[in-house]
Amino acid sequence: MTSRLLSKRSAVPGKVPTTAQIDLGELAINARDGKLFLKRDNGNGTFTIVEVGSPQAVASSLGLGALAYGAVGAWTVAANANGTLRFLHDGIARMRLDPDGNLTVSGDITAFGAP
Repeated sequence: MTSRLLSKRSAVPGKVPTTAQIDLGELAINARDGKLFLKRDNGNGTFTIVEVGSPQAVASSLGLGALAYGAVGAWTVAANANGTLRFLHDGIARMRLDPDGNLTVSGDITAFGAP
């Protein structure tokens, strides 16, 4: 016998479900964008929608917070599945910080300031 799993779905580009639209444990799919979402219990009485498998979701699962993925000017910061942060400038990798705290930098290094 075949079982069929149904989830909330949309084909509207950019549409993301709200916390009121899906229950804990329920998945929502945006078939147009190819994205999968779930409702997260933040442990303090609040809930958020998380995109499953996105760099933001990976960074969040590592406890890296909102700054773990994004762009600031010509800089982009991204986290990969093993927890390494990559810092790119104009799309070129300039620094890498791995989960063990090892920082790898390409190019010349200039440091200033006091500890």
